[in-house]
Amino acid sequence: MKPKILGLLAFTLTALMGLTAGAQATTVTSPTGTSLTGQNEAVSEGHLKFLNPIAKIECNARMAGTIENHGSGVTATGPVNELVFTSCTNGWHVTTVTTGTLEAHYVSGYNATITSNGSTTVTTRLGVTCNYTTSNTDIGMATGGNPTTMHIAASIPLHAGSSGLCGSGTIKMEGSYEGKGSAYYDA
Repeated sequence: MKPKILGLLAFTLTALMGLTAGAQATTVTSPTGTSLTGQNEAVSEGHLKFLNPIAKIECNARMAGTIENHGSGVTATGPVNELVFTSCTNGWHVTTVTTGTLEAHYVSGYNATITSNGSTTVTTRLGVTCNYTTSNTDIGMATGGNPTTMHIAASIPLHAGSSGLCGSGTIKMEGSYEGKGSAYYDA
């Protein structure tokens, strides 16, 4: 099996890796080829952006998660243990209510798409509250390397309880995370 570097899995583990439509399993390994387990972390490269109808919200972000399942015949998955947004622009506050889980879906080379499930984030400013939640939501692409990188390009669904000013449907989220260290996976 050829080692594939799963950049953010470790980090975005929180949105961890998975199985492709071609029925390939994902095994996460370290650079030395040994099984990678335990908590992995990543931080945003610059700001992570929420592009809602009211305003562009930009925040620094940090994510940590644990790889719980991976290997032959299983999808690489794990919980996001921490998802924190700080130093948000224009007086916005972004709070994570539930962190959810991540899956990695091998694509080719060192790349995998990342899916988030069960993460709920609330943005507030001047009494306006917008709630966003993921449900098997494609949030971006992980590319391998040392460090690994997760490129966020997502359409995040609006959740019940949001102000009418938040719009309807989805908002775009974009940015990138850099993992602390490297991670690889075999397909």
